[in-house]
This record gives sequence, structure tokens and C-alpha cells, in this order.
Amino acid sequence: MIRNFIAIISIVCFAGILHAQDEPLLKKWSYNTASLMPARKWESGLFQPFRYGINQKLEVFTNVLMLPFIPEAGAKLSWGTKKDFAIASEHSLSVPTPFLNMISRKGIGGLISPEYDFSFILSVSNAIIVSRQIAPSVMISANAGFVFALRGKKPDPQSSIDIPLFYPRMAHYYEGTSIRLGTAVKGRISSRWFYEEGVKAFIITRSENNFFFENTGTIMWALGKSLRIKGGYILAYGKYPYLTPKWQMWPTLDLVFGSK
Repeated sequence: MIRNFIAIISIVCFAGILHAQDEPLLKKWSYNTASLMPARKWESGLFQPFRYGINQKLEVFTNVLMLPFIPEAGAKLSWGTKKDFAIASEHSLSVPTPFLNMISRKGIGGLISPEYDFSFILSVSNAIIVSRQIAPSVMISANAGFVFALRGKKPDPQSSIDIPLFYPRMAHYYEGTSIRLGTAVKGRISSRWFYEEGVKAFIITRSENNFFFENTGTIMWALGKSLRIKGGYILAYGKYPYLTPKWQMWPTLDLVFGSK
């Protein structure tokens, strides 16, 4: 079933490629590709990470909204272009311990039972991204990476947040390494409207609850040179310890702003 679904999504993606207009793709929507922010330019979303271009080879990023709760620092490096394929790598460190202890409580904001306490956790992420512009208005990207955690003490497995979107991104805090594979295509519909369609898989190196899949679709409306609104969906599949059904769809919405 999963293979058939992935095949259908792939056909939809490439159908979008064939019907995209022959216009330049908005350079500012370089998030989730091998392209970097231009030097001394920045952009951020409410949920999309803050990104700042240092030079043509280096970009730094962090999630400003979550920074007080999950300290994070990341860098994106450009490795140039080979045979029309742009290559970049992303590397980041984050400490989710303050966030996990903050939501370990009763009442509003409590997602984990207060009986659980978390020691120091350092999450280490590394990934490579390859992008190719297959038409003036269409770019396709693929990424592969892995995320692992260094822990002061292994958390209790029963303290996990068994919610789609959260669980696959936090599974490596508890056990195993998270191997992440994905591909996405983005393009231009008109002068102010853009789209992105993608798939992503999370494979956790452990014996159970170890495979998760997401299909994402996003439409972006450019209100101006520095303000954009993105909205869409995430269709998520996974095997969770205490949650059914395995398939769930979630809406997405973000406001992106930055340098002109």
C-alpha cells in the first residue's frame, strides 16, 4: 500500500513539472534546497527556521521561536555545482532537554506525565542536499541524512510523545539513529503563486516503531518581496506505541518574512 501511494505521489509531482510555467523560480524560496541565502540576507518564518547568509559558501540557521526551549545552532555549506547538480550539506546541534522538562507536567501545555524527568540530551544532525533546476520555474531536490543523540541518561520509553510529526522527529532521543530520506519538487504557478510537493521517510535503527512516512503539499503566496504566506498539508503514516490510526492528515500554515 505504501509503495503504491508513493508511486501516485511521484506521478503527481512530475505532472506538476510538465505543466509548470517557463518562468524563473523565485530565488527567495530556497528553503529545503541546496541553495543558500545570499550574503547578508536573512529570512525567517514562525515555524520555518531563521536563515542568514554569511557568504556564497555558508549559511547559518536556527529556530528563533523555539530557541529559548530548544537551543539550536546550524550551518549549511555549499559544495558547488557538478553537472548541473547543486550540492550542499546541513549540520546542526540542538538540546531538547529544557523543552522536554517544560512539557512534563499536568494541565495546559503538558504532553508528558510529570513523573518523568529528562537529563541532558544533545541531538546531532547531518544531511546532504542535491538540487537541480529542471526548468526555469521548477527545481527538484533530494536529501539524505542521519540524526543521533548523546544522552546523559536514556529516557524512559513511556515518556515519548506519540503524536504524528512529533514522534518521528524525537524518536532518536530515546533509542537508535534516525535515518532521513526525502525528495521534493517546487515550482512557479504565476508571478505570486508557488508550490512544493514532497515525500519524506524516517527510518529508526531499532526493532519496532521504526518507520514513518510523510507526504507534504504547500502553496505559497508572495505578498511582496519580503513577505510570503505558506499553507498546505502533511499526510503522515507511522506505527506508534499507543496511538491509532496510523494515517493522519495535518494542516500547515506559516508566515515567512525577511530581507528584500
